[in-house]
Amino acid sequence: MNKQDYIKIINEKINGSAKDILLKQVDLFYDAINNFKQAPHSYKKGDLVKLDKGTLLHGTYKNIEGLEKIAKEGLVCDLFSSGRNSKYPMTVGVWNLKKDYLLKDYINFYSGGTILFKGENLKETKIVPYDKMNNIMNIITRNDYFIWSMEQTKEARFMPSYQQENVQVGIIFNGNNKFAIELYNGDILNINISDLDVKPFINEWYYDRFLNDRKNNDDFFTDRESAIIFGLPSCFIEGVLVGRKYESDEKMLFKIKELLPNCYICNLDGKVIS
Repeated sequence: MNKQDYIKIINEKINGSAKDILLKQVDLFYDAINNFKQAPHSYKKGDLVKLDKGTLLHGTYKNIEGLEKIAKEGLVCDLFSSGRNSKYPMTVGVWNLKKDYLLKDYINFYSGGTILFKGENLKETKIVPYDKMNNIMNIITRNDYFIWSMEQTKEARFMPSYQQENVQVGIIFNGNNKFAIELYNGDILNINISDLDVKPFINEWYYDRFLNDRKNNDDFFTDRESAIIFGLPSCFIEGVLVGRKYESDEKMLFKIKELLPNCYICNLDGKVIS
């Protein structure tokens, strides 16, 4: 679809302030396509990937088919695609980095688990990185906690990780250019957007809980994630993270390089492989 197709659908399906916000995001999306040019990367094969604070990442469960679509059309919300049903159907979900990372350290962090501790008048959450998981008994053994539960981090489910092989493609977006920053202002998880303005972008069944969770982040409803209204253009893509299956498939790596010839490809060791 092109810009006019999106505008037509928005005018037909959406009313009120949500329409104005969506139309503004569409304008910003196409402004970026027309005016943003990604600076060439300087990585060589074997280099460790460094991610700057503000980098945005997205994993696609459709893997190469999802990457093909995103490379062609951008990462665009469910309102205009046949993706999975979402709590936030007019947004796209990305992970946003709150500090600079080596990619290998970020993957180690999110490939661990999220623990909820409970005790009398006590509640705490904690991320246990992958390389600390073997110390789990020392971490949970505290006399003032009598309940604990643990699950994968959200990133481990939706990005290539050490924990699962279903997701083989993670997309690394440059989030530090002026066009991305303007689009990022449309993040509905940011409390700077009012409860009233955000309401049309939340599924009705989830809205009340969302308002509470948005104001009370923990390691389960995290400040590491963003839900950006409408989408992000493919011109922001700077790299592709692949899981172990794709890493060992030369034909797949070649296909990814054909789709995004100016981007680097990196693996779960956080190293450039192509």
